[in-house]
Amino acid sequence: MTKQIEIYGQRVALYSPDKGRTWSSSSQSIVAYGQRQMMLRLELQKRFERIDEMQDPDPNNITELEIPLSLVRR
Repeated sequence: MTKQIEIYGQRVALYSPDKGRTWSSSSQSIVAYGQRQMMLRLELQKRFERIDEMQDPDPNNITELEIPLSLVRR
């Protein structure tokens, strides 16, 4: 969680690893937080791309449907 505050007219970015109980202005903490956010966004984007690549089977073509042979032979 990040937030910005103003101290003596200067904006300062703060980072909280524990949902707002403690805050740090450490640049390493803020950069690490931003990197984690970016990596999570990229992972989510990749997952959606994989979903988009999947195609719905053609309902008129039974060979595209994954039906166990044991059910077909009945």
